[in-house]
Amino acid sequence: MNCKLIHLIFDRKNFFHFSFNRDAQVEAILELGRVKRISIDFLSDICHHPNHPSQIFWHEIPIVCIRCIGAQCDFEVLNNIQNILFQLIQPVIQLPIVRYIAILVNLVLPGWNTHQEFIMALNRAGKLLLIPTEIALAPLELLKLKKNWRIRVNKLIELKNNLKLLDAIKPRLFPNSEFRIFIQ
Repeated sequence: MNCKLIHLIFDRKNFFHFSFNRDAQVEAILELGRVKRISIDFLSDICHHPNHPSQIFWHEIPIVCIRCIGAQCDFEVLNNIQNILFQLIQPVIQLPIVRYIAILVNLVLPGWNTHQEFIMALNRAGKLLLIPTEIALAPLELLKLKKNWRIRVNKLIELKNNLKLLDAIKPRLFPNSEFRIFIQ
């Protein structure tokens, strides 16, 4: 079986940045809490093998399980150690044909007693939609979360703008040789 997403993640020779802003927005969500699942919708079909998921391992630790369903791919997050997850999905979220990115995440903000589960969806224009999945939150709490996320995004964008040249010449943090791919 041939998974186009696996090829996009690992075989890309010319790394490019479609949007530093999109990178920072997704990275800020990944930093906010524990990510359970990432769904990415594309404008056209990209890959199709829903019954044969691909698993990516790093040093024998399962990181993600990927299912591709035409114009949608689902990353079931099994582990997110050392921020490997962002490196794996970055080539995918950089594609200009991405329609939206939905991330299921557990997070806790200062002042909250427990973790809350949210679906955080980003559309092509970079608008964030917050959907609490367990209990309804007050609009003020949602604004607090959005503000916290926006502060993180702005810090990451500033950092990425300062490191643009270094980004172009530095090697990948986790070389491809450290990963193993298992296709069912």
